[in-house]
Amino acid sequence: MPEGERFFNFEDAQKLKKSFLLACELFEDYQFVQLPTLEVYSPESWGLSPFLIGTQTDRSILALRSDWTLSLMRFLNSLREVQLPLRVFYWGPVFSPKEMERFQMGIELIGVPFPEGEYEVIKRLVEYLKAMGLEELSVILGHTQIVKGLCKDKYAKERLRKKNFYGLKEEDPLYHLLRAYGGEEVLEEFSERFKEYSSQCEELRHLGSLLREAGVKVLYDLSEIRLQEYYTGIVFEVFHPEVGYPIAGGGRYDELFLSSKAVGGAVYLDLLLEVL
Repeated sequence: MPEGERFFNFEDAQKLKKSFLLACELFEDYQFVQLPTLEVYSPESWGLSPFLIGTQTDRSILALRSDWTLSLMRFLNSLREVQLPLRVFYWGPVFSPKEMERFQMGIELIGVPFPEGEYEVIKRLVEYLKAMGLEELSVILGHTQIVKGLCKDKYAKERLRKKNFYGLKEEDPLYHLLRAYGGEEVLEEFSERFKEYSSQCEELRHLGSLLREAGVKVLYDLSEIRLQEYYTGIVFEVFHPEVGYPIAGGGRYDELFLSSKAVGGAVYLDLLLEVL
């Protein structure tokens, strides 16, 4: 079998089927959206690492869908009218040259402000994961505005992704950003040192309190960084103790659809097959 190519055995295929049927049941109050797998590529409306596959007779470039959120926003922007708030869920693959094909189930809320949007998306995704049989879940919250404010170049962001402390001194903001992980005491300490981000820390504290009241375990990681550049506010990842990488993630993006308030998140289904 060529490197990167993957077949799902019957057992894993059954788990994927269950994940779809469960999503249809739990998100019955959302609209289901099915978007094209094959899209016409344009650099200004695509995210990272498009999976380009060829050209049409008019020389337009074809690509496989790389990001459900971007594809949904392209679809909504093509409509004459969209009634807000809009709640949708999706299920299906995304593609990239590195990982080829990955399956996701996700929800998007357009026209829902903070903190209602973040609270609903995270709570509903955690409920979905628990219905799939997963327990002891942890939600990690961060804030894009803090990261973008303190990381002015790609090198700094790459250090955050790798959690690289090497050579950092205490006077470097990245040193404190990388150390900002834990409970509410992290927000208090960080907002005291960087008073210009006290409002973002308060947003994180408020959302965390709401989620804890709903029975969700919450921690904070102010160095949390997402690959997608379109996030504008709070971002999150969901972890399971038996998996060493996030099994779900998302956040707020308020600039993709006519400057509407929007937030969404996805469960990375193919990464869960070994623990389901």
